[in-house]
Amino acid sequence: MTTQEKRLPAGVVVIEGSECPPATLGLWKHYGRKGPAYGIGAGYMVALSELPADGGSMTRNVSSWVNLTQSDAKLISSKGTRVLKAGESLEEPAEHNDTAERIEWVQS
Repeated sequence: MTTQEKRLPAGVVVIEGSECPPATLGLWKHYGRKGPAYGIGAGYMVALSELPADGGSMTRNVSSWVNLTQSDAKLISSKGTRVLKAGESLEEPAEHNDTAERIEWVQS
């Protein structure tokens, strides 16, 4: 475990490259699953401000997503809440690019 991973919130791992671990919500700073990236386990609510990236954080800095969990994820921003369904991926449309601030989960 790296020093950086020890400071991450519970349920969060660093992703190296463009492959998301199974049963994880993957998020990347840049389109095409590039740049700093993290994986969040289903059920873990995470403020993206807690995820470091390029001297800042992932708050309002995510462009690419993949949800490999069995749960629907809520992408929450000042523009509202969107749902990324289990098994889906997303390249952010221009109007929502770099807006997500936290992750929650749809309760079943």
